[in-house]
Amino acid sequence: MATKKKTATSKLAVWVIVGLLMFGMIGFGAASFNGTQRSLGSVGDKTVSITSYSNALQSETSRFQEQLGRALTQQEIQTIGLDQQALNRVINTRALDQLVTNLGLSAGDERLRAQVVEIPAFQGLDGQFDRVAYAEVLKRNNLKEADFETSLREDTARRLVQQAVLAGINMPSAYSQAITSYISETRDFSWARVTREDLVTGTPVATEADLVAYHTENPDQFTTPAAKTITYIWLTPDMMAKTINISDAELQAAYDARIDEFIQLPSRLVERVIFSSQEEAQDAMEVITEGAASFEQVVQDRGLTLQDVDLGDVTEAALGDAGAMVFGLTEPGVTGPADTDLGPALFRVNAILDGNVQTFEMVQDQLRTDAALDAAIGEIAEISEEVDDLLAGGATLEDVAAETQMELGTVDWHLTTEDGISSYEEFQTAAAGVTVEDFPALATLSDNGLFAIRFEADVPAVLQPLEDLRDDVSDAWVVQTMQQQLLALAENIAPQVSLDAPLASFGLIENIEDDMMRSDSVDGTPPTLLFKAFETALGSATVLEDSDGVIVLIPRVEHAADLNNSQVKSLQNILGDRINAALAKDIFEAFGNAAREAVDVDINQTTLRSVNSNLLGGG
Repeated sequence: MATKKKTATSKLAVWVIVGLLMFGMIGFGAASFNGTQRSLGSVGDKTVSITSYSNALQSETSRFQEQLGRALTQQEIQTIGLDQQALNRVINTRALDQLVTNLGLSAGDERLRAQVVEIPAFQGLDGQFDRVAYAEVLKRNNLKEADFETSLREDTARRLVQQAVLAGINMPSAYSQAITSYISETRDFSWARVTREDLVTGTPVATEADLVAYHTENPDQFTTPAAKTITYIWLTPDMMAKTINISDAELQAAYDARIDEFIQLPSRLVERVIFSSQEEAQDAMEVITEGAASFEQVVQDRGLTLQDVDLGDVTEAALGDAGAMVFGLTEPGVTGPADTDLGPALFRVNAILDGNVQTFEMVQDQLRTDAALDAAIGEIAEISEEVDDLLAGGATLEDVAAETQMELGTVDWHLTTEDGISSYEEFQTAAAGVTVEDFPALATLSDNGLFAIRFEADVPAVLQPLEDLRDDVSDAWVVQTMQQQLLALAENIAPQVSLDAPLASFGLIENIEDDMMRSDSVDGTPPTLLFKAFETALGSATVLEDSDGVIVLIPRVEHAADLNNSQVKSLQNILGDRINAALAKDIFEAFGNAAREAVDVDINQTTLRSVNSNLLGGG
């Protein structure tokens, strides 16, 4: 069994290697940059192909975009350094290939052949390796057989070295055990909030000197943010739909097309069990009515399951002659026997669903809005070509607004601007990156709208004078002063709190939390509450602030992790695997860096810039 498992794992590894290799070589195409340029440079005696860099960059970008939840622009990719990360990864890989060559390691012909013949793309209709198909597939993807086989040999040999380097690398179990103990231990603690109601001084009143000092000491609160003045044109379906008339005939046609949405008949969630005779069905109904057996038991006695007898959501008409009896129930229950095409049956109603009938008159406004938006989207698609041509021909945004239905506007934009066109993420991204050198270009919004922008000027941040916002300054001063008073009161109470003198003894509303882990949270409290509960010594109180006042907290009891608990053991195993994987990655990365240091790296920067322009030009 062990040998068989090892063979299966080995085959899986071969498929992964071959799959990655084929994707890497075919995904971009060996001649996709230009007809002759295929190399970025060399690492030792090994060529760094444009293909390998392209796929590494695509991989790094895709991974980062998944974490971020949106697409990255060319500028963002290079600012983050994803292009450099991809290049470093490719260089390290080729350095390892050079090391493998220097060591005299290589995948043998038999191993290479076994891998090639298993690739489905190289197999004929009979599932066997087809030499003609092999040549044709490589030819279609601009690959030479020798290049493909060399890359496959290198990839296989490199992974053999990797396995040798990482074999037996494991952190001591004490390490994962210590982390598991830290994560799994719990504490009991109490906390209370000190609020304005606990103060006896009342609401403070600021003097003129207080206001001047607060305004001077907190300029960030009263300074308008730096911004960009941006001129834009835009057109959205909502804007355009206001000018579109929809005929009554079109509305009626839309209503008819969506009739299932607007006309929903009453229905029931029903189960049905069929019997071979009326007598059997009647006997089953009587035992259910008398409570001698449940509907479930009757179903089981017939060798069925509830899933077998479930009809789902049905209308009265769908039940035929039994419909009237079933729909006669005013609440969930069992009824029958009723005649059906399959024989006498008992029905159980599990839920009564009221219908929902919306007449044409009731939904015509919604239909008109929907139809107008659909029509607007179509018209905007046509307008986009005209706008694109105008901008390409050198027309200004003002010219385009005058000649089309695009609307012209100006905004002093900054990161917190959210109104109007600034509510669109696409505009926010474009506004963040626009400079004076950029020419207006047409772009789309998430609702199928269009926009184009032009940078006008930078607007510096400005400290607003006290006279213009005296009330705001006064309110902010009061908030700060009362928070200081609350903090002072809490810091006076905390040293007096102990296990023998609980928070409630100081007139505070005490909240008790038991068996809490570090990863837990308490509603209505700051995230640092649990951190403080574990950081503070047992029996000693501490103070922490939040936006709702000040909290006094005292840890009462600590419970060590139960390392024999099945869940805790499972957590330790998971952590151990992750720690070992991270350690292996770091070690192999260091090994790759060492291999890189031992060879000469020659990357043509001009070619690299051209490739980046080709790959990232689309943003």
